[in-house]
Amino acid sequence: MSDEWSGAADNTGNVLEGTALGALLSGNGAAAGFSINYERVPQSIADLEHAAKYLQSQAKVAQGLANIPAPGLDGVSLNAVAQIGKWASDSGANNLEANLLAGAKQLRDLAQKLREDLKTYLHVEALNIPTTPSPGLPLPSLGRSL
Repeated sequence: MSDEWSGAADNTGNVLEGTALGALLSGNGAAAGFSINYERVPQSIADLEHAAKYLQSQAKVAQGLANIPAPGLDGVSLNAVAQIGKWASDSGANNLEANLLAGAKQLRDLAQKLREDLKTYLHVEALNIPTTPSPGLPLPSLGRSL
């Protein structure tokens, strides 16, 4: 694998580290001129969690690509299926399945960080987070692929 792709799936730390929003979430945002509309945070958490579930479901689809049958018994067909399987889901860290899972983890981590920050801000132990994503969130329902 080339260096440009290395670490894509294994770097599941704060996806926003080093960004203005990352600074905001780490408590340094006021100095950068950002603020949070706390009334919209619960829906943002729901949307992040929905997107994470969607990426998780797409990882299962990618895993299935590793097991597609070859359309023929010729060398080209067999090689194509082997390459698609390796690209979709293999033991390495830089395949489609691993990257989808890493993205899902990053979204869940961000949702959890927002959840904790909102609890601290509101001084509460539990939050009332919506169970449905925002209308028009550009993701298909969980049972469908893009």
